[in-house]
Formats: sequence, C-alpha cells, structure tokens
Amino acid sequence: MEIRLSKIPNSQEERRKLIEEIIKREQELSAKTIGYIQRLMIEKLIDLGYKLSDIYFNKEYEVIVSERERFVTSVDILLVIDGKVLFAIKCTPASIESWERFMFAFCRVVEPYQIPFAFITDSKEGILIDILSGEVKQTMEFPSKDELLRKISYMEFIPYDKERLQKEKRILYAFDAIKCCPISDS
Repeated sequence: MEIRLSKIPNSQEERRKLIEEIIKREQELSAKTIGYIQRLMIEKLIDLGYKLSDIYFNKEYEVIVSERERFVTSVDILLVIDGKVLFAIKCTPASIESWERFMFAFCRVVEPYQIPFAFITDSKEGILIDILSGEVKQTMEFPSKDELLRKISYMEFIPYDKERLQKEKRILYAFDAIKCCPISDS
C-alpha cells in the first residue's frame, strides 16, 4: 500500500499526526467494510432459518489473564440457541486465514465451555472451523439452523483443558493487543 502525504512533515510530531490520520481513516474504512460483511452474513443466516433472536452482535467478554492483566474481546456475530453459544463468526475484509488462530483461542476461552464452531468470512470466501476436532475447511457453505440443531443434539459442551487454558488466554490477549493498541512515539 502506498501512503501519499501531501507534504513533507516538518517535525517528528507532525509526521506522527499525519500517520495517525491515515491509520484513523483506514480503521474507519475497515469498520464500514466489516459492517457490510456482517450485514451480508446476517442476511445469509436468516435465509438459513436463524431468527434475529438467535444472533448476537459484537458481544464483549472480559478475559482475566492474571491478577494484573485483563482485557475485553469480542467477535462480530454469535449464534446462540437455547442459551448456548454454538457459533462464533468473524467478518473481516482482509486475509481470513490470519484470523484462524484468534478464533480457536476465542472459542476456547470466552465461555465456560468451548464454543463448538467458528466461521471466518470476507463475504466471498469462508473458513469453517470445528473447534472440538480442530478441522478447518475452506467453504462458504454454512449449516442451516436445522442442520446445526441435529449436529449439536449429541454434542457435549465441555470446557477447554485447564492446563492449556492460560496459553489460549495469552494468545487471545496478544491478538487483542495487536488490533487495538495505538502507535506510540518511542
């Protein structure tokens, strides 16, 4: 990506402000794009038999890493049926593959049990993840509500391994730090 500046900055402070403006514009554009992808995904879910009451948007979770470290994380869409989160969905305008590890950590950490399924999409391509088996499949096919209910009828909602949970929290923490922290002067 080429960044064009209308002038040469006169100082380090001016350079920093120009870069912050560019980053802010990119974040605003990305947010608009994510909103569009999210809307397309919601339309698809409704076509597949899900009700609006099954769909949660941008739900935030507080994750406690240690006594001094805690953070808030979220995902774009959650499918919740009978009080259980069954699917976490990430909408992104860029590199869907780069979000796979985030989704594994998110689904293992945020609920008292592992969210069984995840989906990542840019609206043209998708990745379907079975969190419990670790299976990752490139597809835009998404299960209908009836198909999902049949799948989970025999499924147990189990917590993630306590010994490995802390590692997953730290991975999620690292992703959250990358996507939310402003640049510094140092």
